[in-house]
Amino acid sequence: MLSYFPPLEIGYDATSKLLTIPTFRQDLLRGADIAEEVARFYGYDNIPTTLPKASSSHAGLTFGFVLDNIIRKCMCSYGYSESMSYSFESPKVFDKLLLDKDDVLRDTLQISNPLGEDYSIMRTTLLGGLLTSLALNYNKRNKKAALFEIGNVYLPAENKYEELPDERKTLAFGFYSDGDFYTLKGALEELFKDLGLKGQREYIPDSSFPFFHPGRQARVTQNRKPVAILGEIHPLAARNFGLSGRVYAACVDIKTVGELVHFDRKYSEIPKYPAVTRDLSLLMKEDVLSAQVEAVISKCSGRLLESLELFDVYQGDNIEEGYKSLAYSLTYRAKDRTLTEDEINPIIDKIIAKLKEKGIDLRK
Repeated sequence: MLSYFPPLEIGYDATSKLLTIPTFRQDLLRGADIAEEVARFYGYDNIPTTLPKASSSHAGLTFGFVLDNIIRKCMCSYGYSESMSYSFESPKVFDKLLLDKDDVLRDTLQISNPLGEDYSIMRTTLLGGLLTSLALNYNKRNKKAALFEIGNVYLPAENKYEELPDERKTLAFGFYSDGDFYTLKGALEELFKDLGLKGQREYIPDSSFPFFHPGRQARVTQNRKPVAILGEIHPLAARNFGLSGRVYAACVDIKTVGELVHFDRKYSEIPKYPAVTRDLSLLMKEDVLSAQVEAVISKCSGRLLESLELFDVYQGDNIEEGYKSLAYSLTYRAKDRTLTEDEINPIIDKIIAKLKEKGIDLRK
């Protein structure tokens, strides 16, 4: 639609040296840019030359960017390559992941103008895109692949049609071929170490995630807050994506982890006094978790315990069926003195006594 505006009539008051615009024309000029017309009428040569005003501010990366960069650096150093996938997904991905019909991950946001059924919902997990990328490498006959992705998942609010969804930043990483469950766990531990997570971390065996193997999956909590899940992809789920063999993957809730990270680093002087080392070889039922044993050792040892390392797991000859042997190396050190046998032996005796209460004995 075309509109006609009469020529602009701008007056000039010689006494006040001000430009004037007739009152009856002001309504026509509302919302229009008249700066150029005023400058042309007044004369460009009469306008003094000045530099634009600007204020400087402290430059730097936001906390989110710093966190993402640390994660990328850690994952790349561990041999993973970054991948990217669409935030749009097909509802069929949930069937591939073996999710139940009433699974919470099936509660998604529908796109009102999708490009097609394959891009009709917003993703609630990164696993679908990660496994698709791994399958692409597998079908291209790459003997091994290790990928990670950082992206948002979109969890609907209680009233999804009136409230914005919870956009939770998530990390997903996985691999096939070289490695096993403990390789995956090692990468996760390195990531948490680089992020400076402090406090109590637990790996809790679980079987509630259908896309993982029921006997090879775990939930990870940090200070009793759920931060990650990891495990071996269920063989049927892997086959649905066109993968064969064992595939391992993990998902980390970056939003929760971001509340627990510590970038401060503290350094201490080299110890002046020697350490005392003890080895314990323990016999227990095979369903006993090493974390349970380590919790007892740490609690009984107190502050004198410098390090605790599991260096051997054995099942076979001379071990009763249904049992296993775990061997630990314990290092004790005091900052102000050399420890004596009279200080260490009571600690070891207390550890053995507490372990016996849980049915764990010294291996003979």
